Amino acid sequence: MAAKGAKAELETVVRQSYIETGNLTLAAETHGVSRQTASEWKRRAGDEWDKARERKASFGLRMEALLDRELKYAESRLAGAVEGGTLDNLSKLGALVVKFLAIESQGSGYDRAKVFLENLQWIVSWLRENDPEGLKVLATDFDAMTMQFKTELMNNGPA
Repeated sequence: MAAKGAKAELETVVRQSYIETGNLTLAAETHGVSRQTASEWKRRAGDEWDKARERKASFGLRMEALLDRELKYAESRLAGAVEGGTLDNLSKLGALVVKFLAIESQGSGYDRAKVFLENLQWIVSWLRENDPEGLKVLATDFDAMTMQFKTELMNNGPA
């Protein structure tokens, strides 16, 4: 079992493991926390862990995870060692995450097409600055991706 002081730090890790697996016992055992402790954390959070699990595949949650990973990487570097472009991209990604959290809190009553286009604009901007070859791939496959999006939007009913 994890040391008592370390348990509090593990709550986020156990939560993420539960979101990924859907198995609280496995999440607790994997990270050296008792099932009872993990259950208490989940109970205190209300339905937040289960809601996060439901949104696991959503773009917003993946962006949250990406932001978290990139921030941890940037924070692990020496002061002044993170390039300005990286900080700018982290800021833009953070703004997107905040926006998605706000949208998700409103439920399904948001304009999916508008959000799609806003995200596409951000992706194009990022690719232009960081991966010109990736931008060429996007341009090549854009029509097919747009048609797939429209088809899925129509099959799922109005946004």
